Amino acid sequence: MKKGIEPQYYCGIRNIKMKKKQKMKIHKRLAIVNWGMKFYTLAVVAIAALTACTNDGAGEVINDETAEVRMTFAPYEVEPMTRANNASGLTRADGVTRAAVADYATRLDVWLYEGGTEVQAVHQQSTDEGFASLSVRLEKSKTYTVYACAHKAGGVATLSDGVVSWPDDKVTHSFFYSQSFSPATTTTLSCLMERIVGNFRLEITDAVPEAVTRMTIDVGVSPTRWNVAGYGENAVSRVSSFTPAVGSSPALSVFLLAGDDEEKRDITVTAYDGEDAVVQQRVFSDVPIRAGYRSTYRGAFFTSGVVTMTFTTNDWMDYETVEF
Repeated sequence: MKKGIEPQYYCGIRNIKMKKKQKMKIHKRLAIVNWGMKFYTLAVVAIAALTACTNDGAGEVINDETAEVRMTFAPYEVEPMTRANNASGLTRADGVTRAAVADYATRLDVWLYEGGTEVQAVHQQSTDEGFASLSVRLEKSKTYTVYACAHKAGGVATLSDGVVSWPDDKVTHSFFYSQSFSPATTTTLSCLMERIVGNFRLEITDAVPEAVTRMTIDVGVSPTRWNVAGYGENAVSRVSSFTPAVGSSPALSVFLLAGDDEEKRDITVTAYDGEDAVVQQRVFSDVPIRAGYRSTYRGAFFTSGVVTMTFTTNDWMDYETVEF
């Protein structure tokens, strides 16, 4: 059999009586036809492979097996509103609104996981253009989980083994969000983040004495890391230190990781002089701590007097005010 000629073509001419030169010409032509058919087959395969791709109009080829997913992040906020009531006219009704992340946080850390493996991480600061929004291209055939944390820590938060940690384990005003999705059906995510902290706030109404050089708030043993399953971890003794100005009436506050269930805890506030001797100390017992709530204690701290307590609700996160 002649090289370069397929059997079906060769068999048809091998017994034909013709001159050698004529046979050679026919063999060459058949070889060219055969090569052309092979090239055509390869071209069809290549075109089939490219049918999964489209052009975005700007010259960039995009694989149709992927999708661009856009995400925006905003804190969950409860806003008091009024509405008509058939019996008495107007009543209060709480509505959910979107606040700006930058109003409460200076950083946003986002992690994308697929099959338990991190595939992408994005870290933003409030000074970045497009803060609290991002766009990523993901495979349609897969299911992803997005985790996001907004906070005021001094550096980037990390996510490892399902636990979010902040630099120096410092807990600040923090929000969290998680959701699983498939890019095949979801290409836009509007992520309403929820507070994962409660807040203790002390509003001092009398003046800081000249002898006082620093104050501390001891909240006892409290978690400093957040498990994405919805609870705090790494519980340690936490003491926050402040340097109030002499003669001022400062407001001091600390954030504590908390869940939806209210817990009571004793919080100790102490004022020290330059030699670390105690100038004044007060223990606030059974302080209610709950995610999304602020407990505010207000009154004279350095001077003695009768302690009175009243509770009201308002909005920051809803908070409780205690006069003492």
